[in-house]
Amino acid sequence: MKETSKVEIDLREDAVLVVKNGEIEKVPKPDSGFGETSITWQNGKIHAKKVSYTMK
Repeated sequence: MKETSKVEIDLREDAVLVVKNGEIEKVPKPDSGFGETSITWQNGKIHAKKVSYTMK
């Protein structure tokens, strides 16, 4: 039987959360407030996270 864990998250906050190797990580928002977040997968696992921003 697999071991499970529970964590509390604030559902009132807009965020991108990544679970990797049993740990939860909040991906930072673009500093400018405008941008995109990209997750790259490799062999079924998260390989990289990229946050880019747009200047308005």
